[in-house]
Amino acid sequence: MTENIYQGEDFEEKVKRQVEFYFSDSNLQTDRFLWKIYESNDGWVELKTILTFGRMRQYRPEEKVIEALKSSDKLKLSANNEMVSRNDPVKDFNELKNQRKRNTVHIEGFPKDLTQEDLEEFFNKKISPSLPESKEIGSIRRIRNRKTKEFFGVVDVEFKSSADSEYFLNELEVSYPIGLINDENRESVDKKDILNKMSLLTFQEMKENGKRFGVNEVTKRKNSFNSKNDVKVFRKNQKKNDESKKESGSEEIKEESEAQEDKTEEPSEDKE
Repeated sequence: MTENIYQGEDFEEKVKRQVEFYFSDSNLQTDRFLWKIYESNDGWVELKTILTFGRMRQYRPEEKVIEALKSSDKLKLSANNEMVSRNDPVKDFNELKNQRKRNTVHIEGFPKDLTQEDLEEFFNKKISPSLPESKEIGSIRRIRNRKTKEFFGVVDVEFKSSADSEYFLNELEVSYPIGLINDENRESVDKKDILNKMSLLTFQEMKENGKRFGVNEVTKRKNSFNSKNDVKVFRKNQKKNDESKKESGSEEIKEESEAQEDKTEEPSEDKE
């Protein structure tokens, strides 16, 4: 089978960003396949293994990939250029887990036919430039049905900092595909295209308290936003809970179990 080789002028940037994501705080320890290799090889992973990942197959030849990775300030290559590792030591897993949850925003209302690439392009071009700190997104997770793989139009977006996530959540009004809503384009925005958003912590607390979905399916997620009063009450309670949790040193939240997530840049576990 002939593979489609990417020929774009941004080849180097795409390769670098993709592999940096694999080794990032957002992905590395949550990717069972990659983490197992990383741990068993003192933090090193064979480049040939990385090149088998779904999103990396389009980047060839290997020599060109090596040159792209040499320009990364987050990654390093072995002396023979056959292994890749990250420059910074891995942070504590529980600390990162809680940080990811605090910096993640739950967003509903996207068209159900959007691909991972569509979402990445939207956030990179329409949202990232407006963020106050990092100007880039940590990860984008599409929420899909485990059995049918149907995308529900729901994403969990992890930002690089709490400042960015809070700004996106509280200061920006966003629609798809326009992006940021302002005074100039507000009248042209269809209300059905406006995205609904809340912090992941608030969403999970609402879920645990039975404030979401109707009778059975995750496709009823939009009910999370049906009652604005519920959202306001839960946000207020969440702030109180966050303060009490910080005092007790515990901010652990249950993991979602009923929906499959697509990590931004595709999970490296999916190697078919």
